Amino acid sequence: MIALRYSIAISGVGGLGILTLGRIISLAAIHDGKMTYMSEIHGLSQRYGSVFVHVRISDGEILAPTIPSKGADLLIGLEPIESLRVIEVMGPNTIVVLNTNIIPPPTITLGISKYPPLEHIIRTIRQNSKKLIAYNALELAKKLGEPRLQNTILLGIVSELPDIPISTHSFRKAIENVFSHREKILKLNLEAFEKGRQIGQQLMEKQ
Repeated sequence: MIALRYSIAISGVGGLGILTLGRIISLAAIHDGKMTYMSEIHGLSQRYGSVFVHVRISDGEILAPTIPSKGADLLIGLEPIESLRVIEVMGPNTIVVLNTNIIPPPTITLGISKYPPLEHIIRTIRQNSKKLIAYNALELAKKLGEPRLQNTILLGIVSELPDIPISTHSFRKAIENVFSHREKILKLNLEAFEKGRQIGQQLMEKQ
């Protein structure tokens, strides 16, 4: 029997719920009886500051808390340029689920540097990964009435990946655990997750 090792990198900026997303994924893996490690490697979770989280999952084997170079099985990128910043974890086996909603960092809003064309970012990520799935989650999040739902929408897409080692049921249970004290927010996140699953199914059919 082959031992399970699955590494998920999550990149973006503060205010997009990256740490919450990492926590949901970790709890879901635990619900499925797996050993999980989550670590914030660098950056701060303040609004618009770079945030980079590693989640490592195994069936009992102790893994290092950080993902090695080219070692990510999955990268969930909540912002394009922040996904490009962590290109070192991408490799020939990495699937990238990218939110194409652009949030310019302070250096760009201050005119110190320029944001590269989205097409360039997408092309570079494609060249350095196994597969790229791109979707603008902000548009749907706005329709649901809460822009912060982008992370849960992406999680719904991720849940439809063929090789994700976490059950849909456990993802739902983890969402319920994280938002159990806020009924309205819980309902919105469960709806966003289901909408994301529908989008994921459609995107998988196009691959």
